[in-house]
Amino acid sequence: MATLTAAIQNSVMSLRTLLASIAASAALVVHADPVELNTFIALEKPTPAAVVRYGPASSQAVDVFLPSGKGPHPIAILIHGGCWRDIPGAGREQLRPIAAELAIQGIAVWSIGYRRADENGGGYPGTFEDVATAIDELPSQVAHYNLDASRTVVVGHSAGGHLALWASLRDRLPADSPLRVKNAFVPRAVISLAGVADLKAFSRFVPVLCGPGIIERLAPARGSIDPYADISPAQLPPPPGSVVMVSGILDRLVPPYVADDYARLMRRTQSKEVTLVDIPGAGHFDLVMPGTAAWQEIKSRIVEALRIGS
Repeated sequence: MATLTAAIQNSVMSLRTLLASIAASAALVVHADPVELNTFIALEKPTPAAVVRYGPASSQAVDVFLPSGKGPHPIAILIHGGCWRDIPGAGREQLRPIAAELAIQGIAVWSIGYRRADENGGGYPGTFEDVATAIDELPSQVAHYNLDASRTVVVGHSAGGHLALWASLRDRLPADSPLRVKNAFVPRAVISLAGVADLKAFSRFVPVLCGPGIIERLAPARGSIDPYADISPAQLPPPPGSVVMVSGILDRLVPPYVADDYARLMRRTQSKEVTLVDIPGAGHFDLVMPGTAAWQEIKSRIVEALRIGS
């Protein structure tokens, strides 16, 4: 009996120790400050292995990061955010730190730039045409960079998360849309990081978050045509491949409900399952900040997505 009592006491103490450890860890997560914009901007920007230009504007270019080894390498297509605006430091260079980390993981990176809504030629249709052109350029470069086009995932952050979702369903655009092209290169999977899936519903917040005039240039009036009909993923059929929506619980710019609303809409109307990933303690910029728990989670999701077709 004494032995049994001692065993029970030891088990209780072990359980208390475990619970204390869990509580301490939870406290650290809850009280961790989300990454601020100025910290994110200040990151050192690694130099890409190559830059591929697809148009005359400085933003019409692609950063290429390559892993060591012969390949063929799986591909992560990255699309940067920045409120669809031409903000200094908010072009494709902002994703160079995570691009370099993905290359270390054996993943080639095709990180695209595009004319933003307030640039000459940007907005509708230019911004969307740029995203499409930059992605459609990829197959012509596969042999040169020894890439595996059968293993692709498109990953976008914030405004880029919206564009990544849009890019993943370009073959499902309305037949009369000027954005629809034949033989569009559609990535096998999409991971949207704090992305806006229902641009129409979110449009009322864009002037507050991004400034006046942006949403009007992205979705200009087109007579009787719904201006969101071919640019808002929520109004289109779902992407053919896997869809992952990642949100930071503490994101005040694009809160988690934005992704949740899209997932419920797809499940209800399209019978499409969307994977939701809500990361405790993470804000908007933790998702693309090397060294954060959020980025470690996302990096593992990218690696998992690229197992498709391997």
